[in-house]
Amino acid sequence: MRLTAAPLVAAALLGLALSCRGFSPKAPSPRNLLLVSIDTLRADHLGCYGYASARTPVLDGLAASGLRFTQATTVVPLTLPAHCSLLTGTFPAHHGVRDNGGFYLGEEQATLAEALRAKGYRTGGFVGAFVLDSRWGIAQGFDRFFDDFDLSRYEGVGMDAVQRRGDEVVAKALAWLAEDRERPFLAWVHLYDPHTPYDPPEPYRKDFPATAAGAYDGEIAWSDALVGRLLDGLRADGRLAQTVVVVVGDHGESLGEHREQTHGFFVYDATVHIPLIVAGPGVSARTVTDQVRIVDVMPTALELLGQKAPESVQGRSLLPLARGERLSLVALSESWYPRYHYGWSELKALRDGRYKLIDAPRRELYDLARDPGERDDVSGADGARTEALGRALREALAGVTSTNAPKGPRAIDPEAEERLQALGYLGGGGSPRVLEERPRGDPKDKIGLYNLLKRAGLASVEGRVDEAIAAAREALRQDPEVVEGHLLLGNFQSKAGRPEEAVRAYRKALALDPEHQGALFSLALAYKKMGRLEDAAAGFERAQKLDPRATKPLWQLGDLEMRRGRFDRAKAILEEGLARKGDRPSFLLKLGECYLEMKRWDDAEKRLREAQALRPDLAGLQYDLALVHEGRGEVADAMGAYEADLRRDAKAYRSAFNLGRLLDRQGRGQEAIARYREALAVQPDFGTGELYLAKALLDTGDLRGAEEAARRGLARKPEPGVAPLGHYVLADVYTRQGRPEAAAREVAAARRMARGG
Repeated sequence: MRLTAAPLVAAALLGLALSCRGFSPKAPSPRNLLLVSIDTLRADHLGCYGYASARTPVLDGLAASGLRFTQATTVVPLTLPAHCSLLTGTFPAHHGVRDNGGFYLGEEQATLAEALRAKGYRTGGFVGAFVLDSRWGIAQGFDRFFDDFDLSRYEGVGMDAVQRRGDEVVAKALAWLAEDRERPFLAWVHLYDPHTPYDPPEPYRKDFPATAAGAYDGEIAWSDALVGRLLDGLRADGRLAQTVVVVVGDHGESLGEHREQTHGFFVYDATVHIPLIVAGPGVSARTVTDQVRIVDVMPTALELLGQKAPESVQGRSLLPLARGERLSLVALSESWYPRYHYGWSELKALRDGRYKLIDAPRRELYDLARDPGERDDVSGADGARTEALGRALREALAGVTSTNAPKGPRAIDPEAEERLQALGYLGGGGSPRVLEERPRGDPKDKIGLYNLLKRAGLASVEGRVDEAIAAAREALRQDPEVVEGHLLLGNFQSKAGRPEEAVRAYRKALALDPEHQGALFSLALAYKKMGRLEDAAAGFERAQKLDPRATKPLWQLGDLEMRRGRFDRAKAILEEGLARKGDRPSFLLKLGECYLEMKRWDDAEKRLREAQALRPDLAGLQYDLALVHEGRGEVADAMGAYEADLRRDAKAYRSAFNLGRLLDRQGRGQEAIARYREALAVQPDFGTGELYLAKALLDTGDLRGAEEAARRGLARKPEPGVAPLGHYVLADVYTRQGRPEAAAREVAAARRMARGG
């Protein structure tokens, strides 16, 4: 659907074209499309957009030879919804993805990859962040999609922190491109490096100032070099001359403007004004100053390739602008992040190139030609324009909104409601608070509170947990209805080892928003850690019903069934998880462990080897394989697997301990003692390890060492079946020392413990 400016606001900055051609119909027809999206990339931090401190020669060169759009705008300053609009050519109100996580691109949406694959193209997608994992639906139409994030490495961190460096992404893309040089291709390469934390590799780190902005610029320079690697790869095999290259930012970064440190909260130009460069065959040099949108990229690329855009596309091909024509487009932007996460108002914006209206509880209007930093709100001085733009915004949103697009959390299964209320998962009431139409706080009034919560999160990450708790409590004192504040407080209390306090905080969050996925999952996890397995299961079951596509609750439910000894039920749940798109290696590992408990050694090894093929360095894999070998009596193979686990992770204390056990059985006492000590150095509270160490020391004649280890082990809550060993070791020590009464007391204690007394 075409969005055009209202008559009152049709005037936009015209600028001067650097070339009189822009689009050359006589140029060779392109065969391929290289789409590079650079995450968190501000337009005004590139050399070709006038930034003197930039070191972006590759992107500057592309801009000089192709189309550079100076007024490109994204739809949402968040990665997943912005990319959904990039790849479908539709607005969030149509495709329904409004936030990172918890939203999925529906299978009914038509994507760029699907359109080109239907025409015989090879299609490959290569992403640098978990927010674009295929589980969110973004991989539709790609023959090859490289995501494969090992979530086990990121326990306790935000979803947007799960990422990989761009050189790994580019290497995978180049390898895929090299597999077939004959068929036309679509290659989408996503570089996440400019996203926080800013940590450019050398020499880019030293080439920029040691500030946040300097490190950000270093990441952009590094990303520029990675684009160069892609172009060099295509140039080397002769395909660059046949390839349309599109480089676009998904959103920008605030860097402190309007007191926002990063992005997602506001819709000022620091985060919604993006670079857009199109170069390649059929494209001549031209700077376009008209308003364009990220939704226009898909139809533009398809027209350059001689393909028709799907009927669902709401963007417009920009090639008429390249010929000097006018489209009079207006851009829509939004952020529901303040509402979904904090209960404050969402933000909507309309931008026509010259003027920008932000629809908030108190509307804002900016003249971008005079005030590009959006510091001077002129809504009061220009009421007529404000009203006209408000009407244009409402009409534009109505024109792109699909009635089928989800606005918020899914409804709960009513049959589960009574049980869950008893457990504290529901606060009463029916529909989720996030969907209630009621007066809400203006985000510009809440930025200080938002930053306080962000500082609390940073304090926790840096180990200052009590400081984090105090900051979260202060934020909740100022606004007790901030769901995210209660969730964070619960997380901090859990990290501080105060599970009861954590549970109270999570329950308060769910009282405000009964279907808050993060609070629900965290509460269930807290119950699990406390040993309240039935309560934990209720929470994970509800999380699964709220989001049937999620797989983390299934993994947890499978683990709970294993803890309760119900291995057949655990197996069925884990197999259900394997049938879905989730973290397949983790499910295979857990299923292998389930078979281990059932002593089905061959089935266990089969699943573990499948996991190994997908992720060779998966934590716990070698340990489990060692247990398989032990179960079969293959001692040498078991020892080899334990040693492999220790090479992978020197802190794998369970492997060190089990290796010690096997060495002990072979009469290699001193080697066994060394392994037990190795395990205890990593896990000092490992009572069972202390008792095995005590027995090994006793066998070597070290009575003093055996006594000390036995007493430490008994004090550190060893496994119940092993605990009597500590008393027997002490009894043996005292017998050898000629202390029969003391020995008799220890034997009696061991027997009582063995009987459960």
